[in-house]
Amino acid sequence: MKEHTLGGFLRQVAMQHAPHASMPPHERSHAHRARLQHHGLLIFLGQIALILLVPLFDAGQRLTPGGYVILGLAISVTSVLLLGYRRLAIVLAALSGAACLWATFHIVTDRGVRLLPMALFLAIYLISVVLSILQAYKDGVTGIQRIFCGAASFIMLGFFFAAVHAMVGMFEFADYVLPADLEGDRTVRWVDFIWLSFSTLTTSGFSDLIPIGSVPLMIAALEGLSAILFPATLIARIASLPSDDPG
Repeated sequence: MKEHTLGGFLRQVAMQHAPHASMPPHERSHAHRARLQHHGLLIFLGQIALILLVPLFDAGQRLTPGGYVILGLAISVTSVLLLGYRRLAIVLAALSGAACLWATFHIVTDRGVRLLPMALFLAIYLISVVLSILQAYKDGVTGIQRIFCGAASFIMLGFFFAAVHAMVGMFEFADYVLPADLEGDRTVRWVDFIWLSFSTLTTSGFSDLIPIGSVPLMIAALEGLSAILFPATLIARIASLPSDDPG
């Protein structure tokens, strides 16, 4: 009996000091879920904070404030880290820093130069959106965290399409106009693109901003389809899980 107990203790000590890769696949999966058992909630709260902090950065400007861009990137990279992609998060953080430096030193000089960091910002955010969506559909995710990841992904889609609309409008690939009764009072602001995106995503139609041209209309159409297909497929995924499945 003592030998059996001593052997079990020695195996536990050895497993603590052994590389993580040496663990059996099912044990690695269990340990990974144990470390990230609240990851969906944290990612969701990050997206809610990104919405609530919009008024603090809004001063009526056309371009998205640099501080808000950095905040969005930080939340995106943190989301990737919470999902367990440590190396990818480090790479994205380095790319985000380089893009922020590039945009800071060229933000006033040339609009064409800003296209590269803006495209990089968009790509980094898109990666976090895709990984969050995949997490919502993945096997072995607890039900509540699956719901939080799905809700966070839905909000991420709103910000992603808002960034696409803003970039299209910024570089004059197409026009976005206000109704005639508002054009004399103010100009288009960066928050209008966020409001347009979430109005389209939630099908409320409350936005004052009107997209003009085939490109912004196509973007709005894709966002509208995402608003219908993503919740429907996520609900179908949850409904298809067996009753004893932790997901």
